[in-house]
Amino acid sequence: MFVKLYLLGAALALMPLPIQPQGPHDKNLSLDVSENIDGPKFSVDLKVKKSSDIVMVKCSNDASPHGNTGYKFTTSKDVTKYKNLASSTTSKYIWVPVLKKSFNSTRFSCGEVTIKPGDVMSPMIGWTYNVKWNNGREDKTRINSNNMDYPLPETHSKCHNETENLLIVSRDKENDMAVIINPRDVKNPYPNQEFYYFIKPEENDGRQIIEYCGRYRGYRNSPHFNFPDHNDNSTINEVKKININESNYEKEEKIKVDLKLGDDIKFYRNEIISLSRMKYTENELIDIENSTQQINSSFVIKGFDLVKLVYNHLDATGYNEVSQVYYFGPASKNITIEKYYGNHEARYSNPNCSIYFMNVGYLDKVIYNGIEGSIDRSLDFISFERGYGCGCFCHRNLVCIYKTLDGTITISNKYDHQDIDVFHCNRLNNILSSEMKSDIFGISCIIFGASILFLIILMAVVITIVVKKRR
Repeated sequence: MFVKLYLLGAALALMPLPIQPQGPHDKNLSLDVSENIDGPKFSVDLKVKKSSDIVMVKCSNDASPHGNTGYKFTTSKDVTKYKNLASSTTSKYIWVPVLKKSFNSTRFSCGEVTIKPGDVMSPMIGWTYNVKWNNGREDKTRINSNNMDYPLPETHSKCHNETENLLIVSRDKENDMAVIINPRDVKNPYPNQEFYYFIKPEENDGRQIIEYCGRYRGYRNSPHFNFPDHNDNSTINEVKKININESNYEKEEKIKVDLKLGDDIKFYRNEIISLSRMKYTENELIDIENSTQQINSSFVIKGFDLVKLVYNHLDATGYNEVSQVYYFGPASKNITIEKYYGNHEARYSNPNCSIYFMNVGYLDKVIYNGIEGSIDRSLDFISFERGYGCGCFCHRNLVCIYKTLDGTITISNKYDHQDIDVFHCNRLNNILSSEMKSDIFGISCIIFGASILFLIILMAVVITIVVKKRR
């Protein structure tokens, strides 16, 4: 408490303009001294009356002489970049634009004051504004609009139609900072950009804060969705199709998207787009609940997908919804995907077809071992008993045919089953193999014996013929 009183007394006793009020135009510059972890600071609360994102506040100019008391004022870097707004180097003040960056209030530092320069014990006191914003609801459609295909007006009817004494300020989208605008050459405009018109204050203006006298909101014509890495290949019942490599149907893919107006993709850069997943059913396309997300440059699909993109476009007449449904599907209208399930996979699950293939197709036909089955759409899957009597080995075939927006996706499933466990099947195979080898060996011995007997008989016949001829 003692330190606070000391600082307050020292500040009021020693500080000339603008810290200590000394004249009629400085009566609003009474400041409070408080202590925090950053050291003592002059903190002034400024309340904004209008719904606004930018105001102008008064800071001291360290290039201007402040009397003969010897105190030193050092401007902050946020103030220094706006020094060109001072009418001259001898101006006592600089009016600085402050940007709304939080919902309730914004703290802005003008700089620091050294009470006695050269005295190591002299405190450096920060000069800070706490700007409290008006957060009332506002209808953006009521703000005067300007088509950014044309120059921004140099004046505003609510600013007494002045031009020379007007200052136009706006928010830089990329750097999130206040920038001075040249109405004849607006750099990097963007949708719904607000341009605030301020009447430049006089040198002896006693206010601490100035609010805008007029403003414009920038817009352009409606854009369309653009996919830099893909083309719209066809349209099916107002749904645009984009071809995806069918071999990647189970892999994730990042899809880039932006908003385009003619050949221009810069104006609508990084705008918020609403994305929701859709499902193709037997009767219609439906929204998938709780699938909506906000994107601005890309999203991820897994294999084939159905998505709806929505952009809320605000022009001079009001909000207009730009929306489009996209089907990311195979290039061919009808494709077949073959799947094989070995014994290890097949023996622990029954053959089945899901009612939907991803969200792009509904089950139209199911064929199990050549016989078409019925479909109960109240279930998530159509399952079949894998069957018994297979012994050590048999095949089961299940075909799931899904209807898509422009064709079919057929999943051909082949299952290899065996009812007898692997150990017994191996023993059976060994036994059968041994018996087969024995049979082959027995047959070989019979054939060999018969051959020897035939040779003996043949030799006997030959010898008999030779003997008879000699007689």
